[in-house]
Amino acid sequence: MLSTRRRLTGAVVLLVLAACGASTRFVNTWKAPDAAPLALRPGDTVVAMVISRNEVNRRSGEDALAAELSRRGLRVIPAYAVLTVEQAMERESALERLRATGAVAAFVVRPLRTTHQATYVPPTYSAAVPYGSWGPYYGYGWGAPYSPGYVVTDTVVRLEVLAYDLRQEKLIWAGQSETTNPDSLDSFARDVVKAAAREMTRAGVLAEPS
Repeated sequence: MLSTRRRLTGAVVLLVLAACGASTRFVNTWKAPDAAPLALRPGDTVVAMVISRNEVNRRSGEDALAAELSRRGLRVIPAYAVLTVEQAMERESALERLRATGAVAAFVVRPLRTTHQATYVPPTYSAAVPYGSWGPYYGYGWGAPYSPGYVVTDTVVRLEVLAYDLRQEKLIWAGQSETTNPDSLDSFARDVVKAAAREMTRAGVLAEPS
């Protein structure tokens, strides 16, 4: 468990390993009204970028994001391969360097925050037998299964996901995601990419999968 936590810490954001499986949803999205849909074909080159000034975090996050995008048939370049942190912060020169790679789009992840939500689960008793005389119910009451109350803490990670069309030089889609209890960096990236793809397809930004 400790090694998994260290891997998550050296990734997009600081995470705490939780016991439950992860789930990702987008809490809000935006689509550029004047931008053409992002037309991607298998083999197209795209860039995976994580906005972080910490180089270790940045590289870990971009590698995970690139791996998931590659599974969709795209040729993916992690942004750290062509841009230092300082270069990435210069908008015009960053765009020039990214376009020089032949990339047609850039998918950018920006960590927003990590919160911990505690939920109290009250005590529970097993279903009682019908009340009756002193003897039967008295014995049942002392031996009936009982679960004491406890607290469940969920880790909720919020990210901003951005899709840039480098041919149009436009931000064409943005959304904020929430992932509950991410259990590894790879599955975290997978959940976010899949959820973002669903939202972009629904918005008409990406073409329906063939």
